[in-house]
Amino acid sequence: EVTKSVPSPKGGTVYDQWKKSQEEGRGRGTSTSASNVVTSVDNDVKVDALGSGSDYTPFIQHIGVPATDIGSSGRYGVYHSVFDNYAWFVKNADPTFVYEQQQARVFGLEILHMADADVLPYDYQAYGKAVEEYISTAKKKASTDGLTLNFDSAAAAAKRFETAGSAIRARQNSFSGNLKALNDNLRAAEGAFISSQGLPNRPWYKHVIYAPGEYTGYAAVVIPGVNEAMEGGINNKPDATVAQAQLGVLTEALNQAAQILEDAAH
Repeated sequence: EVTKSVPSPKGGTVYDQWKKSQEEGRGRGTSTSASNVVTSVDNDVKVDALGSGSDYTPFIQHIGVPATDIGSSGRYGVYHSVFDNYAWFVKNADPTFVYEQQQARVFGLEILHMADADVLPYDYQAYGKAVEEYISTAKKKASTDGLTLNFDSAAAAAKRFETAGSAIRARQNSFSGNLKALNDNLRAAEGAFISSQGLPNRPWYKHVIYAPGEYTGYAAVVIPGVNEAMEGGINNKPDATVAQAQLGVLTEALNQAAQILEDAAH
């Protein structure tokens, strides 16, 4: 929404350029791993999952506060190299600082939009659809790899969460009543994805939908407890027992989040 309001130095809006760059990048070797599915809704732009490597990490990964990471980039090669300095930037990257202005507008409008919104604009319907896709992809991988796992309860919980997200979306769009109570519930739904015991082998990371991969650096892994148990980690030894247990943790979290949204939608 914000990127559709900010002009791009290349013409059109930031959204137009964002979508164009993604369309041009299709077919260049997209990963099919179940652990790093990137979702898009209704042919819109794709938004990557949050992994780690920035200040949002403790908020989303440890205490379940909704977070976002906004930025723009080009071809890799200079970032974190000895050439990554001011001289290179003003000569090659953005000599007239037009892209700096673009980003400032995106950040500024996003902050104003969130601060001025009467109802928090969280889209749990899209979130639910994404989680359904994560589970479906993991189920296919389990079948391909010969792992006997039962995904039925997790899939049903994800569907319940998506349905609750749809109901709360309608209430967000035409709400009258106790705004604080509604916003508290919208905020609390994300917190339902925090597991008290944390992820296997790394309890500090507690979010059951998104986490940086145990062996992927900053890159995100979706439904990490399930996918990493299926993939077997550094020893490549899948553990169906752990994966099934993590499906139970995921199911419980999805049902809890759905219940929060259902309560808020009535």
